[in-house]
Amino acid sequence: MNEHAIIIFQKNPQPGKVKTRLGEVIGGEKAAEVYEYLLNYTHDLVKNYPADVFVYFQEEVDKSFLLNEHYHLSLQGNGGLSDKMKQAFAEVLGKGYQKVLIIGSDCMELNTDILDEAFEALNYQDLVVGPAQDGSFYLLGMGTLYDELFEEKSWKDLSDVEDIYADAKQLKLNLHKLKTLSDVEVYEDLKSLKGLLNIH
Repeated sequence: MNEHAIIIFQKNPQPGKVKTRLGEVIGGEKAAEVYEYLLNYTHDLVKNYPADVFVYFQEEVDKSFLLNEHYHLSLQGNGGLSDKMKQAFAEVLGKGYQKVLIIGSDCMELNTDILDEAFEALNYQDLVVGPAQDGSFYLLGMGTLYDELFEEKSWKDLSDVEDIYADAKQLKLNLHKLKTLSDVEVYEDLKSLKGLLNIH
């Protein structure tokens, strides 16, 4: 059995339901295109990576994402984002995986070297965190479920990473910090994607 697992949370790319902050500037249709592009980038990155991939959908399971025998598809649990993440970590760690990462699907700068570093760090650290430029995170990894990290968190504002650092310190967990990357959340984040997707 593979010791490594990657969790991806994703929505079905419907206009008006994804990348809403971006949609306010470029329109819902284009924002959904951006979301789909980023989603495909993320899956291209992980589908041949030596880890099992667990995709959790928000509304309905899209079987077209069953990309190979390492893929497992299911629905997200109940509650807020932190509750859903905790349930996903509990489920995947409960299957016997030694190291589990959850990654965002909106980070064009994420690459296999960073995934390698994250899994490697879990050999000697309790937690690994990939901070995003806006104060959120693009990656969170652990080999043991630390419930306290997920309690009373909305993870809707931009202090996500600071919350995790503070909790890790309080719980006396060793934490490995990956390099800071940019997520694509607002118009200013689009950069090179504008030309690719014909966005003005």
